[in-house]
Amino acid sequence: MKRKLSEIDGQGISTLVCLYLICVHCAVIDRDMKRIRVGHKCSTCGKESDAGRLAFPTNIHMLADMTQQSFHAKSPQNIGDDTAHNIATLLHFCTLREVLITNFLITHLRAKSIPTEIIERLLEDNKMAHQKFTQLFASVVGKKWDDAVLAASKHDGRDYSSASDLMKRAAKLRNSFLHDGNVRGVDRDFAEECINGLGAIFGLFVALHNVYTHSLTVHNAQQ
Repeated sequence: MKRKLSEIDGQGISTLVCLYLICVHCAVIDRDMKRIRVGHKCSTCGKESDAGRLAFPTNIHMLADMTQQSFHAKSPQNIGDDTAHNIATLLHFCTLREVLITNFLITHLRAKSIPTEIIERLLEDNKMAHQKFTQLFASVVGKKWDDAVLAASKHDGRDYSSASDLMKRAAKLRNSFLHDGNVRGVDRDFAEECINGLGAIFGLFVALHNVYTHSLTVHNAQQ
């Protein structure tokens, strides 16, 4: 029986959910580990690799591991429940969600050859995560988030709507905790759901990249 991600401790979860490589030539993202071999031909563009390049930056790998560590942390014996660890898991999960959308937007804007100062201004004007998932995403990609999730699901043949819904529910619980001190709903079951959903969430962002950003890179290379 396949183990759930929430059952894995002692191995960094980033090695399971974040381990994607990107082609330096066409920018397609996949799990072809042979890309680390110099001269390996990309199955998408056919060009040879000069080295393996991780698709996600180090901070994203670290946040995934920190989310896992919060989930498996042990409380002192005088604390009777896991509430603090459940909340820490939620907070790290939501931070990871925000960094993933920011990374996607920056990568996509760079693929459009948008100047750095304009990218910085767009992010400055849309600091909140919900702004990045709504108006900024739609403006940058040309499609609303939910529609893009459907396109990503069709591309991979995998339903990512539940992963998107999990991120939305987590954001609501996080805001309720931060603004109102409400811990209702942030239980062990939800913390476990966050951990088990990481694989699908990374899959979603990879699919979004391959649907929308990869094609821009290929188009730019052909010009």
